[in-house]
Amino acid sequence: MRLWLVAVLVAASALAYVLPTESLDVFYWATPSAVKIVGLDGRELWAQQAVYPLIATDRTGRCLAIANRLYIYDISVNIFVIERSLSTTVELSPQLVEMLAQYGIRLPQEIPVVLNLSLPLPPLILASVYKTTVVSLHTPYGYPHWAINLGPRANVTAIATNCEYVVAATIFGEVYVVRDGRIVDQFFIDPLGAVPRAAMNRQPLDPPITALTIINNTVYVGTLTGDIYRFKLPTEAELRSGRFDRGFTRLGSCGGPVYGLYTNPTGDPIALCFVKRERPYVVIYPYGLTFADPVLITYGIDTPRLVSAVSQDGRWVFVAVNNEIIGIRDGRVALKLRTPATPSAIASSWNGSVVAVGTLAGHFYLFKDGIPTVRTDPISTQLLLRAVRGNATGNFTIREALISVKPVTSVAVSFDGQVAALEYWDSVYVLYTARLPYVVDAPSDCLPLEAAVVAAGSKITYIYTLNKSGVLYVPYGEVVIYPLYRYLGDVRCKPERNFTLTIFGDVAEPLVFRYFKQFRVYRQPAELVSGPDWASGPTRFSAALTPSIQVQVSIETIPALADRLARLQSLVLGRIRAVIDSWEVDGKRTGAGFSFITVDVQKPTVVKAVYRVEAPDTVSEDEYGINLVDIVVYDSFGNIIDVGRRPLFSVYPVVVVARYTPSFLVTAGRGATVNGTDQLWAEYQSVVVFRATPVIEYGNGTREVFAKWLETGETSPEIKLTVTGPVKRTPVYVKQYLVSASPPARFEGVAGNATWVEAGKSVRVSIPAVLAEQGSVRTAFKNWVANGIPNATLNNPVQDFVVKAPLNITYQVKRQYLVILTSRFGVVPQSMWVDEGSTVAVVPNPTSVWSPPPLHYVFVGWRDVSTGVVYSYPQLPVAYGPMTLEAVWAIDPIPLVLIAGAAAGAVALIWFLRRRRLARLMAEVAE
Repeated sequence: MRLWLVAVLVAASALAYVLPTESLDVFYWATPSAVKIVGLDGRELWAQQAVYPLIATDRTGRCLAIANRLYIYDISVNIFVIERSLSTTVELSPQLVEMLAQYGIRLPQEIPVVLNLSLPLPPLILASVYKTTVVSLHTPYGYPHWAINLGPRANVTAIATNCEYVVAATIFGEVYVVRDGRIVDQFFIDPLGAVPRAAMNRQPLDPPITALTIINNTVYVGTLTGDIYRFKLPTEAELRSGRFDRGFTRLGSCGGPVYGLYTNPTGDPIALCFVKRERPYVVIYPYGLTFADPVLITYGIDTPRLVSAVSQDGRWVFVAVNNEIIGIRDGRVALKLRTPATPSAIASSWNGSVVAVGTLAGHFYLFKDGIPTVRTDPISTQLLLRAVRGNATGNFTIREALISVKPVTSVAVSFDGQVAALEYWDSVYVLYTARLPYVVDAPSDCLPLEAAVVAAGSKITYIYTLNKSGVLYVPYGEVVIYPLYRYLGDVRCKPERNFTLTIFGDVAEPLVFRYFKQFRVYRQPAELVSGPDWASGPTRFSAALTPSIQVQVSIETIPALADRLARLQSLVLGRIRAVIDSWEVDGKRTGAGFSFITVDVQKPTVVKAVYRVEAPDTVSEDEYGINLVDIVVYDSFGNIIDVGRRPLFSVYPVVVVARYTPSFLVTAGRGATVNGTDQLWAEYQSVVVFRATPVIEYGNGTREVFAKWLETGETSPEIKLTVTGPVKRTPVYVKQYLVSASPPARFEGVAGNATWVEAGKSVRVSIPAVLAEQGSVRTAFKNWVANGIPNATLNNPVQDFVVKAPLNITYQVKRQYLVILTSRFGVVPQSMWVDEGSTVAVVPNPTSVWSPPPLHYVFVGWRDVSTGVVYSYPQLPVAYGPMTLEAVWAIDPIPLVLIAGAAAGAVALIWFLRRRRLARLMAEVAE
């Protein structure tokens, strides 16, 4: 069995390339599995499957020549089977024979049997691989003119066409000249000359052909050995006659493989040869120029090749060396162009004024007269999105970069340089441009600037350089223009706006790009401070109020309190925090305590949020606690930022280590202090001093006087002790009240007119009874007045007061007059002092006198001797001044009347008794 297969192989590692047409309204694209004709709008116009094809066209792109390099597999499959037949007998057991007989089946005990065996063997497959090439010529829209198979030996490595002939050269050094679908010439490259093969005694080793080029009817051939040949194509007349001379000639050698072959304006060859010595270099034939470190590309379908190009008029030769493009005009170096990465593809317009360059890092540059007017790269779109947000770096991850970066494998430009095509592995993009004039309104130090242009539906971002004014070559269709930020260290130029335009042709009205400056703002710590990285003018920044921090607590251990200290340690962990303390703007402290600040940014500025670590000074459980010693703040590298009880930091993240020591509650009672306060958490083995206030003044005549310490009975107001546990000391005070007396009143046993008396105790106050005396008039003590309240009952000049409150003792006085008394009878004081306005409350004793009996004298009043006024008793005289009073006596008439009446009564009684006796006698007589 024989099976013929034609395999179409696709290898992701083999790269494609593009060839331009005159205006690049279409271009030819060779991929590992197909050849395509693509229109200006990126639409696929024609495609044909092919295996690692080589393509060629003439200088104007009028046709497409394809070398489809097929692999043909000749496969034969042989299948073998082993068959055998065996004869044998089968002996049945007697029991089985008897059992079958019971059912009517009778068999002999021995039965002959034939066994047929079939054993298939694994197939034997024999495969042969043949390499061939099918050469075809097509119109610019893909229609085939003809196609021909060059045979099994034709492993084509180079192809060229002038749209009449197609010349294909192989790795074996064989040249095929094809026209109208037939091979019109076929020969080998012979280093010794074109010798007929029949005349040779042995087959020569012909050098592989690496490059071909055609100009008019002349073909130039470059080989792996560095030889350069020339031959001519037959004319129409020669073809008709069947007799022609190809004029095969060896022109020279450049010392290394020819990996670039072009023609100059005179039609002579320009060869680029790669020479590998200790240091690689390229030789440019026939100019004799050499350049070290040329770029040799080996990954494409048409490789290996040197990254190079020639202008369509042949005057300019461009070759890549390191990260430079060297431009050679008429045999002399005339231009050098720098690229950010190693160039991988070059194309030129007809006169070399426009050069398209692709790099291994995916950049694409379009130089016009040596100045980059358009550039792009595979990550420009992502960079643009970041740039629109003001991010200068893009901050790509390695994964993003690896996904995004694709080498530019091929480039092409139109005759006038207005259209360019660039290929990334398996995708092609077309840049069809129109003229867009522009004007830049920006600070002078911002220039030059850049703008990015994204066409609708495109995955490529094109970047342009902006001067004060100029012209942009922008893609056709709907485009979005993003003026890019310009970074000048800590200053950047920010565009005012973006533009969305629809381009259908050259634009007449210039586009105005406006820029203004912004300044770099360094936010510290960046993880906690929110706000723009770039700003101009008043800008608001905010910071986290209480950022999270990593906290550690270290406590000096006391074995007896280990469990309690462990609980206190876990308790304090949750109470240590960082809070916003203040802001620093360019090193100047401002905005204390606020979580936001507004800064007028007029230059590069450092906005720093300063945080303070807060930890409780003491954390306690009952009367046991821990005291804060200090706090150490470390940065993430272990460097000490600050140390103290309230340390500050402005970096993040930080590690905070709080050091604590065991402490005990030390309390002073009312009126006392311990180390200057009423209570404190004293550290273990520390010395504390209790001080009681000797006298507590209340300012209202009340005070308390220290007496002793309640717990110990000590009477000293100051004591010291060493803390080994909870301590309390309570002072005992005695309350005293201020007692004052108005002179001449005084306190017994006290000098002065004021004294402090313990509450509840009594104090004795005395005052002279007569305070002043002048003749018959004097001033005398009347009664005591306590705190402004007179008390008439307290009229003793010597008085005891019980002190229950502050006491101010005064007194009231009275005026007295001297009254002189005289009386004929009885006893009266010779004189007496009487209060002014008071009655002279005195009468003779006794007030009635028998002198002699029966004369009875009775006191009837007083007579003012000076005025003669008699005060009839019981009316008594009132003293309004000094007086002399004389007692007035009168004879009581009642005794005398009683004596006379008694005498008359006796006479009447006697008369009555006599009458009564007479009557009784007359009665008796009458009886």
